[in-house]
Amino acid sequence: MAKLLIFHQGALGDFAAVFPAILRLRENFPQIAVLCQSSLGKLACSLNVATQCFPSESAIFASLYSDRPDIRVRHLLRAYDEIILFSYSESLKRTVSQVNKNVCLIFPRPDVSQQIHITAHILSNLTRCGLLKADEPVPASDRDRRDKDFDSKKILLHHGSGSKRKNWNISNFRRVAEILASDGKRIEFILGPAEYSMADMLKKDDPDRIVHRISDLPELLSLLRTAGGFIGNDSGVSHLAAFLGLPTVAVFGPSDPQRWKPAGRSVAAVRPDNLDCRPCFETNSENCRNIECLNRTSPENVVRAFYELIPISLSKSDVAHAPCSEPGA
Repeated sequence: MAKLLIFHQGALGDFAAVFPAILRLRENFPQIAVLCQSSLGKLACSLNVATQCFPSESAIFASLYSDRPDIRVRHLLRAYDEIILFSYSESLKRTVSQVNKNVCLIFPRPDVSQQIHITAHILSNLTRCGLLKADEPVPASDRDRRDKDFDSKKILLHHGSGSKRKNWNISNFRRVAEILASDGKRIEFILGPAEYSMADMLKKDDPDRIVHRISDLPELLSLLRTAGGFIGNDSGVSHLAAFLGLPTVAVFGPSDPQRWKPAGRSVAAVRPDNLDCRPCFETNSENCRNIECLNRTSPENVVRAFYELIPISLSKSDVAHAPCSEPGA
């Protein structure tokens, strides 16, 4: 039985963007292990994306960046038929190749000059490495991985992202909540640790409002699986919501939806048309003064985009469940 090891150093958004390609690889590699952040590896296993996970923060894996990897790491590397390194490090590739010759190095992101989606970038490199055939179709992220009894009226809003530069103003999310609530939706906010301070403000609007202070991925995953929809920014949480099958609207500003739109069965990326500038998040260190790419997106347009997704989401597939297995390295 063919075995594949995938090494990935990215955070939630970059890692979740690889899930569709990994699922395509599962057809050729029934056993796929991921070497990544422990929480992300457990997530991949719980979603049946990977079959095994190893924590990259473990001290023994630091030896991958030396001339002589730990003997336990060498044994691990030899156990796989193919290894994929999502990395920019040629030295890492040389080190791993000393132990296992079947190594494919893929840059985690396409070059900023390329107007190519992250999924297409990954698939083209997997074809280059001979791990997929050129004529194989792009994987469709069309499964509904939510709980069978999810609440169709529960809509989750998440104001955060990996960078404040990408965040649509919280007042816009509050207006979205107001519009959807007036239509009978039950609105709940998600706050990560960086947004905890907003809880009092959101509660001031409505003392009965449900605000989730999320501290870990299992908690986030459980919450997303119960919801009827999700609205957020260009963020890792948006990528995860889309992959789970929630109708997902992602508000894009300085980042490029042509490169980073979440992959899923029912997804919309909202960004104003006819802007005088191109997405600058990956090329400039700061946003421009006016931030028209965010400020010209109205709550009404976001709500409209969300409702346009609802007919798509009504055709639901089977809900997927799978346990996580994380043997030690």
